[in-house]
Amino acid sequence: MKYISFVKRFGANHRRGFTLTEVLLAVMIVGLIGVALASLTRAAARESGVGRSKVMLRNNLSTFLRTLRRDINQSTRVDYVGGAVSCSSSGVALLQLAQNVDSAGNALIFSVTDSAATASPTVKYITYCFLCGSDTANIVPSGAKRGGAIYRLESGSKYTIGDGACSSLASSNLLLNNVKYISGSYPVPWFSADAISRTDTNSVLTVHVITELNSKPIVNDVIEETFAMPMGY
Repeated sequence: MKYISFVKRFGANHRRGFTLTEVLLAVMIVGLIGVALASLTRAAARESGVGRSKVMLRNNLSTFLRTLRRDINQSTRVDYVGGAVSCSSSGVALLQLAQNVDSAGNALIFSVTDSAATASPTVKYITYCFLCGSDTANIVPSGAKRGGAIYRLESGSKYTIGDGACSSLASSNLLLNNVKYISGSYPVPWFSADAISRTDTNSVLTVHVITELNSKPIVNDVIEETFAMPMGY
């Protein structure tokens, strides 16, 4: 009798399953948790991608600035500063520097006083060129263009600015890509000179460059650097 009473009390007749409402509620809760986790994962991946893109743009700009700073420090003459440039598919000059050239444009000669010999250092001309991009998708301000590039040309003879100096640009000369073009009140890229003269030791070169990726969200980086020209040029 005790055994039968135990079975009746704790046996199959007293087992209770989940109702349909409880099952649906559990499924809904699990679904909400899954959606939240997926959203967090997507947000984390997006932030990680943005961070990597920012680092890439910053590293590219740092390399560009190091190269430009080295060229300026080694220059003895500034031949051309472009200012606000146009968006040309054939390339336009931003800056031209000369190394081992005097203020009159003549090659430097180092005289040796104890003999008739003279030593002439290697003359070098460095030209920075800008090739405008064509990407205008999802871009501000109106008229701006993405996907441009800055090239560095090195030659033993002087390029005549405006006479095809930047018409032959090879990938081996590419210095900076993803460059944004903007005209108007804040033009970029912008290379401007202030009192470039050998008699002015405060001569400076100001450079504005923006690099930007066509991504979601838009990722960009900007530099505004001022360089003191050695000895005044």
